[in-house]
Amino acid sequence: MVESQDLYGFLTGEIPALPETLTEGLKEVQNPTYTAWKKTDRLLRGWITRTLSKSVLGLIVGLETS
Repeated sequence: MVESQDLYGFLTGEIPALPETLTEGLKEVQNPTYTAWKKTDRLLRGWITRTLSKSVLGLIVGLETS
């Protein structure tokens, strides 16, 4: 499923986390590309989490990204 949805790069690091904000002129603004990246990463993390056994779940607590 990960490959069919073009999400494999999230797991390999080919699609890294993006900057949360951008500088436009003198202002920091929310990066819309980051927002999309974060949504996709959360979806992928959810898929991964739901497939793990309880004994393995303890090993991933605290990880920030998929």
